[in-house]
Amino acid sequence: MFAPKVSDSLNWLRRIVLVLMTCTMFHMVAEVSFGQLTSDQRRELNDLRREVTKVASTIRRKDYEDAEKALNSAEEALKKIMTDAGVDASDRSVGLIQKAIEVQKQTLARATGNDNGGAMGGVSFAKDVAPILAEKCMGCHDQTASGGLRLDTFAGLRRGGRSGPLLVPGSPQRSLLAVKLIAPPPQRMPKNGPALPADEVKTIADWITQGAKYDDDDQNRSVSDLAESAKNGGMKKPEITVAKPDGTETVSFTKDIAPMLVTFCHGCHSGNNPASGLSVETFEKLLIGGDSGEVLIPGELEDSRLFRLTGGLENPRMPQGQARITRKNYDDLKAWISEGIKYDGKDPKTPILELVPSASDIRLMELRQMSEADFEKLRRERGDSHWKRTLSSANPTTVMDNDFLVMGNVDPARLQQVLDWSKEMKSGLAEKVGLTAAPKWKGRLAIYVFKDRYDYDEFNRSIENRQAAKGMFGHAKVANEFEDAYVAVLDTGDTSSADTPKLQWTLQKALISAAMQLRGTTPVQWLTEGTGWAKADSDLRNPEFERTLTLSAARAIQDLNRPESLFTAGTFAPDVTEHAGFLVVRFLMGSGSTEQFNRFAGALRDGRTPDEACRAAYNTTAADLAKAVVTKLR
Repeated sequence: MFAPKVSDSLNWLRRIVLVLMTCTMFHMVAEVSFGQLTSDQRRELNDLRREVTKVASTIRRKDYEDAEKALNSAEEALKKIMTDAGVDASDRSVGLIQKAIEVQKQTLARATGNDNGGAMGGVSFAKDVAPILAEKCMGCHDQTASGGLRLDTFAGLRRGGRSGPLLVPGSPQRSLLAVKLIAPPPQRMPKNGPALPADEVKTIADWITQGAKYDDDDQNRSVSDLAESAKNGGMKKPEITVAKPDGTETVSFTKDIAPMLVTFCHGCHSGNNPASGLSVETFEKLLIGGDSGEVLIPGELEDSRLFRLTGGLENPRMPQGQARITRKNYDDLKAWISEGIKYDGKDPKTPILELVPSASDIRLMELRQMSEADFEKLRRERGDSHWKRTLSSANPTTVMDNDFLVMGNVDPARLQQVLDWSKEMKSGLAEKVGLTAAPKWKGRLAIYVFKDRYDYDEFNRSIENRQAAKGMFGHAKVANEFEDAYVAVLDTGDTSSADTPKLQWTLQKALISAAMQLRGTTPVQWLTEGTGWAKADSDLRNPEFERTLTLSAARAIQDLNRPESLFTAGTFAPDVTEHAGFLVVRFLMGSGSTEQFNRFAGALRDGRTPDEACRAAYNTTAADLAKAVVTKLR
């Protein structure tokens, strides 16, 4: 076999050594270029981030020299960590702190007047004028362009509207923008709003005097964006990336995270000056972060300051005070960040308060999910509670059937009589109020019967929070998805007089009112109670008492200064609301068809305005119909 020479062997060995050295150097370079932060260095970064955050309060105390020293020291410390670890600003942890230092530097520069912003030291459009326009003018002069004028960009402001140019640089007295702010109403702007404060008018006038200069690089940039930037220290609004859920998430922002933020964070981190510059008013603002930069990093618990503070991993622990998040809150927040900070709402600019149901919204949802048996239990519990709050020592007697729960402090035989009357009256209620079927109240309709005037008045004070008028003898309330469904009546005996209706008449009047409130909207008292009086059976009614109702209502209607207010809630004093309703309903029923009246009443009960209801039923305006009613009754 061929034997290699010694020189060939040496050359071969040299090549092997060279390759090994090259590989070693490559790995050394790779280690330097793609270094990793150690756990100690990460702790140093967390400490450094806390120190940078404290600079914001130092600047607010106007300790500018200390703030500058702290920022310079932080920069040097960060450079040392970067050098020791072999990382650069592309590392997320380092980049966050570098950004936080830069934010505080810019804040310090603005506070000391060294930010080189504004129009040559004068009034700045971006910082001073844009926030005023965004708050006071954009309601009418954005894309809707009232008067052909758009003020949502500087370009639109410079173009002017149908009235001509708005600006004559150097001359506020000739600039329509300034003149309109001090003109007498109705020419003064903002239209239909309060006049601008004197300091804001002066700001705009001074800006025009100084030449109406624009100090941003894009004249089509949104005025709202400029205003938001002014709040953020003149920086352009950062780009926000909103991650949407893909169906694998275990935690929902709207259902799990938003309620926690509203409960524990919204009080301090909202408004024009949120604590630490962090606002949680919207998802978008939450992602922007605060004085120390971003507080949420998708998938990174260690670098998400919101998690560190709320979880007690960093001080000051949030929320401050006695409140503490629950274990579920902690686990939800941890999972939400780990799963990528997904947003399952429609618009990240939506106020977070609108995403979280109120206590009343939650209660409505609970009521809508309750069974008939649950409602029957609720009706009894509410009835017992109403009686205890009205007459603490009373133990009312109770009788019932499938439709009514009758409770009262009268003789049991009298309660049974009231129940029997109610059963007889129920069959005719549908026709009286324009329903397609007999009325049905979830969990039964409670009927409270009081034996004397004091008891009924006390019920109104304790439960209805009002003083019952002398002319009130009974009323109905069906509200909040049947959480309340009751009739309260005073036992006035079995004979009517000019001053008092008999119990059976009051009962039917209240049952009609309860049937009219079945649609679930806020009842119109003059309509529901007035219809009850007007549509009661003829054999129950008493002409003398109806004359009393008529005279009481006529006097009130004659005193109306504005007839068009006839259909407006609150026009009449409580003691004549029912009486006026009785007279108006009787007039409408006599002047038109029953179908028309039912259509009118149904529209009002559905929450439509009086004008909409009048147009739907009588093909006229509420003002014209009210004038016709008042003229006739007078």
